[in-house]
Amino acid sequence: MQSPSLEPPRILPESVDRRLYRMIHGLPHSPLGDQYVTTLSDLGEGLGWVAGGAALAWLGGPKGRRAGLATAVASLGTTYVVQRLVKPVFRRKRPWVDRDVLVVGIRTTDASFPSGHSASSFAAATALATFYPHAAPLVYALATGVGLSRVHLGHHFPSDVAVGGLLGVASGTFLAWIFRVPKAI
Repeated sequence: MQSPSLEPPRILPESVDRRLYRMIHGLPHSPLGDQYVTTLSDLGEGLGWVAGGAALAWLGGPKGRRAGLATAVASLGTTYVVQRLVKPVFRRKRPWVDRDVLVVGIRTTDASFPSGHSASSFAAATALATFYPHAAPLVYALATGVGLSRVHLGHHFPSDVAVGGLLGVASGTFLAWIFRVPKAI
């Protein structure tokens, strides 16, 4: 038996959230374009960020080890927390449930709020940017692209993505801080 769900916090008026959704989701779809956007979205599942973090930990020397571990742990840890602890509390329906919406990819049945892909991506991007500030524009552009891809593909409302991104930034900041703290001997 499921426990009662809470209403997700309103960070945008519902009319604005739905208008933004229609605007982003309504951008042109084509087989090649949707494949590109799907590939970008897949980065947010965490494995791309984890692979990048593992490579950095292996090849990047002492700083790279800490940065790579922070990135991988931020991505995986944030995904776990969002999927297992946050989404079950709110259980917001995905955009396609109550309306006729083109969905590119698998119609997942878990809750929409918040976006786990966005949380994972922004957590990893924040961890990386903390160690390598010059990389911030690139990694935050990738994380933003992941979030927008989730709306364009029909899987999330913009507010799902925004809250996922905020959770990711908080998580990435915390984990980067943990990995940056000098270890006492």
